[in-house]
Amino acid sequence: MPVGRLIPQIRLGSPAQTRDNARRMTFLPVVERELRVAARRRETYRARFVAAILASAFTAFVLRIASGSNAEKGATLFQCLAALVFLFATLVGTVVTGDCISEEKREGTLGLLFLTDLKGYDVVLGKLVARSVNSFYGMAAVVPVLAIAFLMGGVTRGELLRVALVSMNLLFFCLSAGMVASALCRRDRSALGLSAALVILLAVAGPLATQLHPHPNAYPHAALISSPVYGCFLVFDDAYKGTGRIDFVLNAVTTQLYAWTFLGLACWITPRSWQDKGTNDRWRQPQDQGASSRRASLRATLLEVNPFLWRASRGRWKRTAVWLALVIQALVWLWYGHTHYIDLFDPATDVMVLLCAGLCLKMFVAGDAGRTLAEDRRSGALELILVTPLPVEQIVRGQLLALRRRFLAPVAAVLLANAWFLVMELRHGPNLSLDTDDRNGLIWLHLVIAAFLVMDLLAISWVAIWRGLLARKPNWAGLPALLLIVLLPCTIFVLAMSLVEIVNPSWPGLLVFWCLLGLTAIGFFAPMARLKLLNHFRAAVSGDYRKRWPRAVVPEVR
Repeated sequence: MPVGRLIPQIRLGSPAQTRDNARRMTFLPVVERELRVAARRRETYRARFVAAILASAFTAFVLRIASGSNAEKGATLFQCLAALVFLFATLVGTVVTGDCISEEKREGTLGLLFLTDLKGYDVVLGKLVARSVNSFYGMAAVVPVLAIAFLMGGVTRGELLRVALVSMNLLFFCLSAGMVASALCRRDRSALGLSAALVILLAVAGPLATQLHPHPNAYPHAALISSPVYGCFLVFDDAYKGTGRIDFVLNAVTTQLYAWTFLGLACWITPRSWQDKGTNDRWRQPQDQGASSRRASLRATLLEVNPFLWRASRGRWKRTAVWLALVIQALVWLWYGHTHYIDLFDPATDVMVLLCAGLCLKMFVAGDAGRTLAEDRRSGALELILVTPLPVEQIVRGQLLALRRRFLAPVAAVLLANAWFLVMELRHGPNLSLDTDDRNGLIWLHLVIAAFLVMDLLAISWVAIWRGLLARKPNWAGLPALLLIVLLPCTIFVLAMSLVEIVNPSWPGLLVFWCLLGLTAIGFFAPMARLKLLNHFRAAVSGDYRKRWPRAVVPEVR
């Protein structure tokens, strides 16, 4: 039928029907748009695929090292996967929404949204859906892998359903905490810090209250139920029986109340927090003249050493945050040894503490190495710097000197702790019975940990600086460096251990294999990042960079 014959058949409705149709079409328009965009993004499907592949590889590794019957292997696999899913929900949920609204504030685009008919809940729910869809699909892809443990036996259907429910509940709670933190703050790091503080406070306050009770064996249920992570311990049948069923329901309801309260606060705060606040001189404290003169002399000293060193050295709180994280880990180590009556100088415990401290340092270095360049590139300051006679080599050197100035003391403290642990392990009573080979192996283990800490930090610095020039968001500039230098060797090691049949593997052989993987990652990615920095720095700043292998180093003219 021709199109012209269809036109007279179209009848317009009444004005009331038109208004009703328009109202239905404008209900949560941001959510509808974000869902349509997410359905067409490749990252949405890649997230599910990568999550399923990683969960399958982890499953193969656990089944490879587990022993016992199929039911016992299934129970072990289920517990490991459940812990991994809960950790993923907590970390990812806290991070992905921590900067969604504050980013719009900094860019000045949040106020443009409220020039339309959009309400606060439209923006908040739209941002929540846009940031959480990949996380939700990633967790949904792991649920079929959990069913493998159910098919093997040793796991009931109720446990499987409760793990899926608690993981989604915990993810929703962490996403909501990130939304209200992002609505309150303007800076990205402040929003992420507040989001993590809210999650940690509500998760730890209840169990901590039970430990501070005058009677150490008394566990008031009200304090435990108030913790969102308490449901992670109630998913198993042993804890779910009896009063655990009521505690599980109350904990799920409490977590939902937390989440919806955070979302309600975010919806109320967002329309009222996008304006720039003026400064009030009455509340400004007089500046200390002595501190001002000391800072001026420090700036002059840094400028004489390297002009970009002064720019990259700003932010005194970063060094304080590193020391605070290390002190908290030391206190947790002492508390755990005191409460569980374990030997503080046991080699396994000491290695775990050193690895956690090293991972903390690597995360701080990766986050700080590329952030300055990412912010300057985004604001256009790097283009102005490149107009000056300052060569690229001096810019990179200034960034490296700023990292050394900020993290040299914490790294030295961790290395000294490594040496102290080694001396105490060799001189401690239970370890005196070790033979010569075991004592030499212990010495080599601590030397390898110290050497790889230094090499990983140097490699992460080069890779993070280069990735900071290409990153769209400063917060994620250091993530590729951690993935390439730290996570990639670990993943290959786990896959090799789960897929290759090894007869009676010894820990020296595993240590050598781990070292080879780590050295390969360091020797490949760090030189490549250095060559790209020297060759394609200006192209990356201008946005004209295309991924290609650097052929030769072209030194800058001084």
